[in-house]
Amino acid sequence: MNQASAVAFHEIRAAIEGQTAESIHSYAAAREDGVDGLLDLVFANLPGAFLPERAGDQRVSFQYILSAGDGIERRYFAVVADGRCEAGKGDTESPTVVMTMDLAVFLQVLVGTMAPVRAFLTRKIKVSGEMMAATKFESWFARP
Repeated sequence: MNQASAVAFHEIRAAIEGQTAESIHSYAAAREDGVDGLLDLVFANLPGAFLPERAGDQRVSFQYILSAGDGIERRYFAVVADGRCEAGKGDTESPTVVMTMDLAVFLQVLVGTMAPVRAFLTRKIKVSGEMMAATKFESWFARP
């Protein structure tokens, strides 16, 4: 994991650990750059946390549809192919997996305070597409 990714990860974890969804939404909205800036930061740093040796020769694209309690749908993507990860704002063409969830759930899964399987089983994450790819994705990224 590169330095910028580690700093971003620690900052987010410190801010949301033990917080309610409402508190996490408030944290994101109160940031100088708001919810969108927080998500831009997360997805900009995702490639720096990517562990290509774990992904092997996988070619998978993920579409994230995120809500933050403000009625605005935010769309981000992550594409893993050729030993690289590309991530950003917007849509990816023909995603392998589409995940829809609340911002608080996304951040809790990101920093490891909520297990993705638990979030899925409690219907906090809706997944369509190739479920096996969705279950492997988390293991392809480092957490400091």
